[in-house]
Amino acid sequence: MTVDSNIPSDFSQMMTVTRYEFLKYLRSRRLLGIFVLEFLMIALIMVVPPALGRDYPDDPAEFSQLFVQWVWFLIIVGTTLLASDSLVSEFQNRTGYLIFPNPVKRSVLFAGKFLASVGIISAALGIFYGVSSVLVFAVRGSLSELTASSFGLAILFAIAAVSVAYLISAVMKGSTGALVLTFALFFPILLIADGILTFAKVKPDFSISFASGVINYIMETPYPKDFVQTINLPGGGVFEIANYYPEVTTAILVAIAYSVISLLLAFIIFSRREMAA
Repeated sequence: MTVDSNIPSDFSQMMTVTRYEFLKYLRSRRLLGIFVLEFLMIALIMVVPPALGRDYPDDPAEFSQLFVQWVWFLIIVGTTLLASDSLVSEFQNRTGYLIFPNPVKRSVLFAGKFLASVGIISAALGIFYGVSSVLVFAVRGSLSELTASSFGLAILFAIAAVSVAYLISAVMKGSTGALVLTFALFFPILLIADGILTFAKVKPDFSISFASGVINYIMETPYPKDFVQTINLPGGGVFEIANYYPEVTTAILVAIAYSVISLLLAFIIFSRREMAA
């Protein structure tokens, strides 16, 4: 038997990397923090309406939308905490000196880490959708089939967000910088850019944060359409406010484009990056 025959296959090595990354996530306080955040979001959504003397929506889809509208924020937090430093940590913590000399291809290491990141964030989303759906069913006795569509779109945009985070992680020098830049990019920077473009009546179809709105709007029947609101100003003149909504097909293509381009660039940079002295 040759030495090479004792080396596990690439697929086997990838699954080993994924398994150990999963174990690392399960032992981390970051994952616990995401579960706490989910619990608080669900508790507030269930408690606030009765506390204000309001009943829950009669339509199961409208009721579920109270939860779904926060899914993109949950993806941002999950991506920041569980994916943004996955690659850079090997260089910052010097663990690459132990891992890279082993007979494990960087492509295998990259794929294993990516699968683990997407898997753990998908599991967190599954728990959020699952618990919220149980509550909606318990209160209204039925569920909207649109919830499954929203969950599928949430997984797709989680993959896109993790891909962008991996690109950031591949180029940054430290974990803190990667965490801050990932959260800042998704939360204030892109949201501000979307707002400025909308104010200028330019539809930001290319923006991943704008396209992610499809996760929420898919719950509405009929699906909302773009319109321009005209406000008459005192003393004459009018002011126009554009209201844009992402098209479902365009949003899916945007998520796929962000995933493919970001992952390709991240892998090229990661595979060529050398350990600093």
